[in-house]
Amino acid sequence: MPTVKIEAQLSKDDLLQAVQQLNLAELEQFIQDIIAIKAKQKAPHLSKDETDLFLKINQNIPQNIQQRYQILINKRKNETLTEQEYQELLQLTEQVENHQVERLASLTQLAQLRQLSLSNLITQLDIKPIIND
Repeated sequence: MPTVKIEAQLSKDDLLQAVQQLNLAELEQFIQDIIAIKAKQKAPHLSKDETDLFLKINQNIPQNIQQRYQILINKRKNETLTEQEYQELLQLTEQVENHQVERLASLTQLAQLRQLSLSNLITQLDIKPIIND
C-alpha cells in the first residue's frame, strides 16, 4: 500500500478513531511503534540495544492466546476442563512461560547494559509482575 505524507492537525479523538480502523496485525505493530516513541521521549539517550530490549520487555502475549488461556484457566478452576482442553492448556502454559522467560532474559540484558542489578532495574522501571492465575 503506497503511503502519502500529509500535514494535518488531528485531535486525540481523531487519532483514536483512525486507530480503530486498523486490523489486529496493524494495531499490534502500531502499539509497538508507540512504545518505541514513548521510550525515546522518556529517555532520548537510549541506545539501539536498549530500545530493542524495551520493545521485547513490553511485548504482550497475543490477545487471542491470552483470552483462550484465561478461558481454560477458568474452566480448570470450575473443574469443567476436558482432556483435550487440558492438553491445550498445557501447550498455552508453555507459550506463556516461554514469553515470561524471554521477558526476564531481556530485563537481565538491560540490567547488564546499565550496570545494575536486576532487582534495582525492576525497581527503577517500576515493573510489576505479570500474574497468570
